[in-house]
Amino acid sequence: MYITDSRKRRKAQRRRRALITVVILGVIALWVYRQEPGWIPNPFEPTPTPTTSPRMYLLDAELAVSEGRLQDAIDAYQQYLALSPEDATIWTTLARLQILQGNKEDALASAQKAIALAPEDAMANAVYAWALDWNGKIDDAIAAAVHAIDLDPNLAEARAYMAEIYADAGNWARALEEGQKAVQLNPQSADTHRALGYVYNIRGEYDKAIQEYQQAIAINPHLPRLYFELGQNYVAQQDYEKAIESFRQALKLNPDYDEAYDALGWAYYYMDDPERAIIELQHAVERNPNNTAAWAHLGMALYRRQRYEDAVGPLERAIAQGADNEAYYYTLGLAYIYGEPRQCDKAIPWLEKALELNPYSQPALSGLKTCEENPEG
Repeated sequence: MYITDSRKRRKAQRRRRALITVVILGVIALWVYRQEPGWIPNPFEPTPTPTTSPRMYLLDAELAVSEGRLQDAIDAYQQYLALSPEDATIWTTLARLQILQGNKEDALASAQKAIALAPEDAMANAVYAWALDWNGKIDDAIAAAVHAIDLDPNLAEARAYMAEIYADAGNWARALEEGQKAVQLNPQSADTHRALGYVYNIRGEYDKAIQEYQQAIAINPHLPRLYFELGQNYVAQQDYEKAIESFRQALKLNPDYDEAYDALGWAYYYMDDPERAIIELQHAVERNPNNTAAWAHLGMALYRRQRYEDAVGPLERAIAQGADNEAYYYTLGLAYIYGEPRQCDKAIPWLEKALELNPYSQPALSGLKTCEENPEG
């Protein structure tokens, strides 16, 4: 009996001690929770995520440029500028890359921001002038380039962009002078050799143009546009195999380069290979439905392949987007004539449009004669 009572008392004591321990621990936990020390996470608050340093975006952009990934570089610079919008130098760098990537409207907007931040910076003014030229604002471009050169007469890039602007303005003598001066100031710049090559191309001196583009590529082999423009000079010399090689190199660096696909397809067209031309031209319009030249060239290649009904859509789209060319008009008219069924009512207006541009257009006159003699096919 006494032994049993003793055991009951010990059990009761253990229960009381356990209860007291639980209460004490609960009080301590409540106090700790209210203090919320930094080493104890609050389950009701989101876990903070680290913010990428602006400097990391710059490093990403520089690496992308070195590898020829211009769009990735543009994206990284834009992310940097979202965090550091007052950096005029990077706005200038971004504008230059956007020009080389063919984003002329974006380039102008970026260059304008650079100018707003650093109105007396020579490089900012030079790139601004270049962007104006690419957007067809020739007079404004000349004024901006003159200002850039006034700020720094020895800035090779300012001279290079001025050379291109003068070439576009038709002042070939001044263009050549500025291009040669640019190369003299900085013979290790891809931009200076490219500008001088562009001037030689405009002047029809294709051998000299090719030499300059090859030097530009030797300095910077990661710019797709250099290969694209080099290929255009080979086309002018009717060296289509070298042109195709250049265009394919441009596409290797930038698989979304719609202008290079268009040029590649057109080179195949000149080589009388419409099947290959159609494939490449379809790539061009898939990547950029606003590429008017590519739609026109696709229509021409389909017509050459005697796919008359298929040629109508691309040619009409090109004309609707602003293409204004005698060959496009009469080819569209002839596609309506030779397609099934013959549609002279739709062909005649396009043939007459071609004759407005050239009253002696033999394909258009032949098409009209066909409709007069055999309108039903």
